[in-house]
Amino acid sequence: MPERELPSKVGGDSPPNRAYDLLVFNMARVEIGQYRAQDAHYGFYRDDLPSGDVIIIRRKVGEPTDYLHPNSRKVRLQRLNFGLASTHYSHLTPIQKKELKYVGEIVPFSRGRSKSDTKFLQGRTLFISKDIHALNETQKQTPTPLQICIVLTDPDLNLIEGNIWLYYLEDGEWIETTRRLLSPSYWLFPTVPRNKELYHPIGADSNYLDPQDPETTYLTQKELMLYHYHRLTRRPTGPTEILRPTGPGLFCNIRYQVGEPCPNHWMNVDEVVHDGEETMLMEHAGTWHHDLFTIQAPTITDHAPKKVTFYAVVRRQGGAPDADVRQILFHTDPFTYKENFLYFSSEEWELHAWEWYMNPYTHKPWTLEEISNLQIGITLRQVGSGDTLSYGCCTQVYAEVEYYAPQ
Repeated sequence: MPERELPSKVGGDSPPNRAYDLLVFNMARVEIGQYRAQDAHYGFYRDDLPSGDVIIIRRKVGEPTDYLHPNSRKVRLQRLNFGLASTHYSHLTPIQKKELKYVGEIVPFSRGRSKSDTKFLQGRTLFISKDIHALNETQKQTPTPLQICIVLTDPDLNLIEGNIWLYYLEDGEWIETTRRLLSPSYWLFPTVPRNKELYHPIGADSNYLDPQDPETTYLTQKELMLYHYHRLTRRPTGPTEILRPTGPGLFCNIRYQVGEPCPNHWMNVDEVVHDGEETMLMEHAGTWHHDLFTIQAPTITDHAPKKVTFYAVVRRQGGAPDADVRQILFHTDPFTYKENFLYFSSEEWELHAWEWYMNPYTHKPWTLEEISNLQIGITLRQVGSGDTLSYGCCTQVYAEVEYYAPQ
């Protein structure tokens, strides 16, 4: 075929554009004479790249591409559903996306005709794939979860640093939802399923009762979305009793006293009203020395124990004001527990306390039997030298048991 000259630029004498001319004659048009008969299939898979997860659209070999087959209903529907699902995922909150990131499922899919297989999908890929499936099957998208924040308060809306749980009812079973503590008293439930039969928040704190548990907080979805404060009421004040030393315990190691010597040191610290220097225990050694005493048995037996508080009336003698010379002790089988706090004792008699809501060994509420077998006491020592010499003194030790009020 002879070459054809192209016209020059208007108004100039430049030579013909041969590069462009050659390009024209090297181009060819390719047409597909007959398409291969094959079921169309559009799958999604997760491609792990350094930049993150990428969702790839995969087609069967031989399926027409978008730009060659723009009028295909299947292609248009697939592209539309993928776009809708991607937009749907983008509407989730950052916390919801983080929660869904660690959710995975084994999802079945078809390879065409009668072949089927399964694939493990997770996070964004799983959400979009399930959304596309819902659009294909029902023409509706999967409902996005609710994100609910509930604040725990007293009846006057004062904050309480307790716990809140949120349950929903499905097929007759109450199921707990994921929760996150945003800050003390503020609880976030980021992935609450929509359209459940009922929802039920429950609050708890050691000093409060939940008056709304259970019936009055059976909420519908609309009521839950308007529910912001969960109010607790303070527990009624229960009875208390004081238990004083009645005899020697496991240890009688404190070496100095005003009053009865070992093994009767308990007589120097058992007064109802402390008597100061008239009877007391002292220690002049640089290491801790311990005394433990048995106590009276509880007389209140028809109430459950709420907490036990251990008390000691102590002071330091002489020396620097930052001297740490005394710590409270108690023993519950099989261990003896010593305060692990730095206390600076005054030269005046002071009442110090150490409270426990749970038995530290069982990590459960105290029982009457455990309280009956308690031993309480004190550990003392001396620190410093010369003008900074200080030693610990104790004149009274006792335990106070607080009980729950009758329900």
